[in-house]
Amino acid sequence: MAISAAAIVFSNLNDNTLSRLTGDRTVAAIPFACRYRLIDFPLSNLVNADVSKIHVIANYNYRSLVEHIGSGKDWDLARKKDGVNVISPFQTANTASASVFKTHMEALKSIKEYINEFTEEYVILMDSDNVLNIDLTEVVGVHEKTEADITIVTKNISEGFETKHNRILISSVAGKITDAVMGNAFNGRNTEASLDIFVMKTEYLRLLIEEAEAYGFNSFTGMILKKYKHSNYRTYCYTGYNACVSSFLDYYKCSIELATNKEARESLLYKKEAPIFTRVHNSSPVFYKSTAKVENSMIADDCVIEGTVINSVLCRGVHVGKGAVVKNSVLFKGTTVGKNASVNCIVTDKDVTISDGVVLSGNDNMPFYIGKSRHV
Repeated sequence: MAISAAAIVFSNLNDNTLSRLTGDRTVAAIPFACRYRLIDFPLSNLVNADVSKIHVIANYNYRSLVEHIGSGKDWDLARKKDGVNVISPFQTANTASASVFKTHMEALKSIKEYINEFTEEYVILMDSDNVLNIDLTEVVGVHEKTEADITIVTKNISEGFETKHNRILISSVAGKITDAVMGNAFNGRNTEASLDIFVMKTEYLRLLIEEAEAYGFNSFTGMILKKYKHSNYRTYCYTGYNACVSSFLDYYKCSIELATNKEARESLLYKKEAPIFTRVHNSSPVFYKSTAKVENSMIADDCVIEGTVINSVLCRGVHVGKGAVVKNSVLFKGTTVGKNASVNCIVTDKDVTISDGVVLSGNDNMPFYIGKSRHV
């Protein structure tokens, strides 16, 4: 059943904990799972739910994001009406400050004119740093059935849960939120963590923005914490695979997990009823030479493999030379690993060159990062 919903995707909140990967790109444009970008997951989830009016809010460093999305045709969003629209905060004569936004609410205030034009009954807010494959049609259906003011998509957490930036930690009874706090680790009381996906009526979002402007509130999550006791705020607990990319270390560990965990890959990437779309490149398939050896790895098109690749993720155009060994690593587009080189627990940005015979090694809990176009 088609749902009447528009969507707003935040492209670069929380980029302070991913600074090594966001020097030249926004969070949403970070490569993930060898052939995707983080933006592909919210866009695909929305398209699979027949949501066709999508605003992606950008802040800065969004050239690669715009190039990746293009007209939106790869997600069936190149349409005369609606489709995907990348927008940046704009200033007016009445704007008090020219600073870029730092919070969800500041971003929402900056695009209030767009939101006032929505004709859809519901609006879905999503961040770009949570990787999941979720049925948003079902989420909206539950929201309607419970007549909630806001439905927050959550996941169950337990001892050991920790993130680099604060999330809303929640206790609920039959989906009704009974307690909510901000935190970055399991506190023994709140057993659900927000995945930063919010569903509400469009008119309710407009009222929240008006209230925020009237009282000078700049935090969307702060308003939820202030209002949940007197409102019908509910949760939708997601049970599928989720990768929370809240830090560079999280990014590395989630990438390696996908490479080595077939069940996680199938749950996220290979659902026939809910495919993940990305920009299509007309590139040649992977070329494995007779000396190649590959185990538990994800390798994108246009790669040339002459050496050994184990437990790794290789983006497009990576060349692994003869005798080279790549283990537990994530290599971005255009990386070259020279003959007889050894790479372990490394993340390379685009177009890095690792010379013949070089030995580089990080650690599972402290992977080594090599910046864009560096020659080692």
